Amino acid sequence: MPTSTSFLHLQFPPASLGTSSPSTFSVSVGPVVLFSVLDHYLRRPEQQPRVIGALLGVRSEDGSEVEIRNCFPLSHSETSDQQVVVDTEYLNQMYSLHQRVNSKETIVGWYATGTEINPNSVWIHEFFANETAPFQPVHLLVDTKLSNDKMACRAFVSSQVGVPGTDHPGSMFLQIPCDVKYFDAERSGLDLISMAKDTPDRTAGLLSDMDSLERSVLQVQNMIETVSTYVNSVLTKKEQANSAIGRFLMDTVSLVPRIDADEFEKMFSSHLQDLLMVVYLANLTRTQLAIAERLHKMM
Repeated sequence: MPTSTSFLHLQFPPASLGTSSPSTFSVSVGPVVLFSVLDHYLRRPEQQPRVIGALLGVRSEDGSEVEIRNCFPLSHSETSDQQVVVDTEYLNQMYSLHQRVNSKETIVGWYATGTEINPNSVWIHEFFANETAPFQPVHLLVDTKLSNDKMACRAFVSSQVGVPGTDHPGSMFLQIPCDVKYFDAERSGLDLISMAKDTPDRTAGLLSDMDSLERSVLQVQNMIETVSTYVNSVLTKKEQANSAIGRFLMDTVSLVPRIDADEFEKMFSSHLQDLLMVVYLANLTRTQLAIAERLHKMM
């Protein structure tokens, strides 16, 4: 069959060199990373359109799953004629200091703010490819301008694209799945921060144990009401059924243990009494420490 050089050649990037899994990438980002990127963007010079930085995290054994846990900003300058300068000495120093604190986290890619990828991103991505070799670097694009009233977060990897036989192939960025994941402690902090949007001075104080419990119960009650409204709408033919939502609800309900109302009330009362006892002992200990401190000052 005769060959032709008039077609476009697209090479999907493997997870690592020597690996042939083309499109099995997945990225998870911690909320600390997003807060760090936003802080870097707010502290930038006014004439600087965007900021960049290095991403730190861990990879799976085959390199297909990346968990971004931390980041640090980088000083750089770029012009419209595709001239980019990155402070490599600062990058090496910061990475060396971070390795002393957490040796398991390595450089997995880089981040930039904005809504789209510009031509200068190709050169920055190639620079970080040397830092993450033999793995592919991940490019995280954070929309700090809140285009759709939300701070969107997208992840990309690079792929070579061009005409076969040429010496200078180009690059194309391919979007990969990206999720924001957090632990229970981070979830509690985010919930507390989100409460500040409902106050005039945009501040929120710490909740007591009882207030936190009441807020959690109200949230669960609101979610149950939302699900009940959707199920009733489907049963009355007011809304079209969605098999994916139905399957998810069925799996969720099957995880809930079946407990009698009297037994549940007894368990809840017992747990509430234990909670009140812990609060009482904590207040008693705090009072004794305060009295002991004042007696020590008097002596």
